[in-house]
Order: sequence, then C-alpha cells, then structure tokens
Amino acid sequence: MARRVVLGIVLLCVVLVALYANIFDRMAPAALVRPASAAPQARAADAYRVLLVSVDGLAPAVMQDVPTPTLDRLGAEGLRARHAETVMPSRTLPAHTSMISGAPPRVHGIGWNRYEPWRRFEVQTLFSICAREGWRCGLFAGKAKFAHLAEYEPGVEQWALGTSADSVLAQAAVYLAESDPDFVLVHLAEVDLAGHAEGWGSEAQRAALERIDTLLGGFLAGAQAAGSGRLAVLLTSDHGGHDTIHGTDDPRDLRIPWILWGEGIEPGTLREPVSTLDTGPTLLALLGAKPPAAWQGRARLRMDAAQAASPREAAR
Repeated sequence: MARRVVLGIVLLCVVLVALYANIFDRMAPAALVRPASAAPQARAADAYRVLLVSVDGLAPAVMQDVPTPTLDRLGAEGLRARHAETVMPSRTLPAHTSMISGAPPRVHGIGWNRYEPWRRFEVQTLFSICAREGWRCGLFAGKAKFAHLAEYEPGVEQWALGTSADSVLAQAAVYLAESDPDFVLVHLAEVDLAGHAEGWGSEAQRAALERIDTLLGGFLAGAQAAGSGRLAVLLTSDHGGHDTIHGTDDPRDLRIPWILWGEGIEPGTLREPVSTLDTGPTLLALLGAKPPAAWQGRARLRMDAAQAASPREAAR
C-alpha cells in the first residue's frame, strides 16, 4: 500500500511538472515585430551579414555516419573546431544565452529552461548590442522558451516561433529577403526532440539531422542571394546528449560542433578547444564590434590577408 502511495505521488509530480511547462510555453508569444531603428547604421559594401544557426542537440558523434552534404561543405570550406564544448548545465536556454553573451550560466544567471516571463536577467547580449548599434537583428526558433529573449531584448527586431524546421527557416528567409538584417539567430529543434523521444544516435535522430541538412542547403543558398554584402554563417549547437537525456557533465552532453563559414574566412581546423563562450565574441568580430569587457571567451576568427581588417572598423 505504501509503495502505491509513493508511486502515485511520483506520477502526480511528473504530471504537474509537465503541465507547468506546457501552460507557460503556450502563453509565449509566437511572433513579435518591433519598428526598425530610427537611425540604422549603414552597412559597408564589404561588411558581413551574420547567421548563427543552432541545431539543437546536435552531437558530433551523431554527425559521423549521417549523409550531411551541407554541413560537410561548410566544414570543408570554413573554419572548423576539432573539439568544442558547451557550458554547464548543458541545456537549451542557458547554453544559448551563453552563446550570445560570452558568459557562463553562473554569470548570466539563466538556470531555468522554460518560458517563465516573470523571471528577469541582467546580462548584455549580442541583441543588446544590436539595439545600441542600430543593427537589424532577428530571432527565429523552434521552441517557445526563446520568446523570453525576444521579449526582454529590444535589439530583437523580429521574433517568430516555428512549428518545424521548415517553418522556422521559411520565416527567417522572408526576414532576410525583406529586411537585409545584420544578424539573425536561427534555432532548429528536431534533432533534440528526436533524441529525447528515441535516443541520441537513434534512427529517428539521424533522419531528423539528414532532413535538416537538406533544408539548410536551400536556406543558405537563398540567404546568400537575398541581401547585400558578404554572408558569414556560424553553425553550432547548444548541447549533445546520451540515451534520451542531456544537461549533465557527461562528455557526450558537452561536445558540440562549431563551424564558421564565409567569404574571406580562412578554412582550416582550430586545434585548440573551442567553447560556447567564444561564439559571441566571434560573432561580434564579424559584425565589426568589440565584445564588452565583461564577456569571457575570445573571437576565433582567421581571415584571409586581404580581409584582416574589420569591415565596419575600416569604414569608420
């Protein structure tokens, strides 16, 4: 009898946690549009437009045996980390905040991983700098929790929640074509969702990755043609995983891909370990700005000799 009571309490707790997550995620705004800056900074003719593409839950081990011609091309033509790791806890919202703030979770304070609109955080992110510099910046994601960033970051000019990778990429493509933005974060959820449902390295997850690779091929071709100036793409992930979970300090949870591709970026392999904390400084270097003094990590950027100077700095 006592065992049944305990099992009943455990089941009730699981149900309550699930309801808690679903209730607030359903409250998250699915779209947001802010007026463009009154005085947007003119982009130099040779400046970078920057895409941060995060394939949620993408572990390098899963990539090894999956046909991914798009990712393979980016890696062959771009700058690729031999070893890259995310932060602890290796979870979606803390890790993405670290990507765009150059700060670990113990500094930026984002320990939660759901849409919780009553919680505030005080950290300067790349979107904060978008607002300060007058850059046009967007956020397109496959999970509702990203609405938290969109609501509290005035530098997010446009936010949209997609129900699939197809819809996320389609909405981002429209924004790229119509607004010619400086920076866009694109988040794709399916690899992570398949990992939780069937396991990391499962056939379902491998199929999800193969489909995303195909979609990215068309999306990136359109992005190159859509705007003015050169395009740079940084493709990475927030975490890996093992079994059907992540969030721990297991190396399978921490290892992530990190690939930087674009005209003028010298191809090769970064032999020193790369951290998620290096992502924000690298993105700012591409955009021609220096990271705030409080940011950790460093820009991992190798430029061809002719492109060594920052376009925006050279234009000033």
